Amino acid sequence: MKKFFSGHKKSLIIVATALVLAVVFSAVGITKPKNDDTDRLSTCSVPEGKVVAHGIDVSQHQGEIDFSKVKESGVDFVIIRAGNTGDGEDPCFASNYENAVAAGLDVGCYWYTYATDAQGAEKDAADVINIIKGKSFTYPVFYDFEYESLMNYKAFDENTAMIDAFCGAIKSEGYYPGVYLSSSTYNSYVDSQVLGNKYDFWVAEYDDYDYSDNKFANSFSLWQYSDKGSVSGISGNVDLDVAYVDYPTITAKFKKEFRESNKK
Repeated sequence: MKKFFSGHKKSLIIVATALVLAVVFSAVGITKPKNDDTDRLSTCSVPEGKVVAHGIDVSQHQGEIDFSKVKESGVDFVIIRAGNTGDGEDPCFASNYENAVAAGLDVGCYWYTYATDAQGAEKDAADVINIIKGKSFTYPVFYDFEYESLMNYKAFDENTAMIDAFCGAIKSEGYYPGVYLSSSTYNSYVDSQVLGNKYDFWVAEYDDYDYSDNKFANSFSLWQYSDKGSVSGISGNVDLDVAYVDYPTITAKFKKEFRESNKK
């Protein structure tokens, strides 16, 4: 037996390391990113364990925004509402996108859903794809999953199917998908064991408006830690966020691999 361990020491160390990493990732609600069975392109990133960038998310409710001042205040990225189920495109989406890009901010977008089944989620995806056509993003296209009627444990499987349907459609068009929800929704109303291995999550939880404890630094990609922030260039309150992954690098890699996969 001693001879066996001696001769296979390197292999045993590799196996043991892999097992330890698997346990660590599982403990925080995600696993090491793996390629999807469909197109082999990963849309699941591992958080870096520290704040990588500071951002905000906005919609028509913020009114006219001076994105140059936003950028000068130290904000790195902005996630803009593209629209919602029923009303369609956010009236300020096009101008917010254009002005944020011109100011040099990294940009993502989100779609607020009122859909209640997977078919509705597919319609959401088709609508947002039509709205964002021709635009480029350095942050994901997020599915905002917080409509109160969806938070029903009996709809657990349907909630999971909705998110999968939306994100799969977004991904198939060459955009990096993600999901926005509260930490309680992630833990109780969707199958996080499945979805946490496929997509990135942007979690909302207001912890005394302080991100310095890095509460979610090892478990989620972004944390919306306040809905009462104040940022130069915006009148009134605005949501504040921190990112734990380097999205400009991740999305650039994804886009490159997507283009290459479609050449085959």
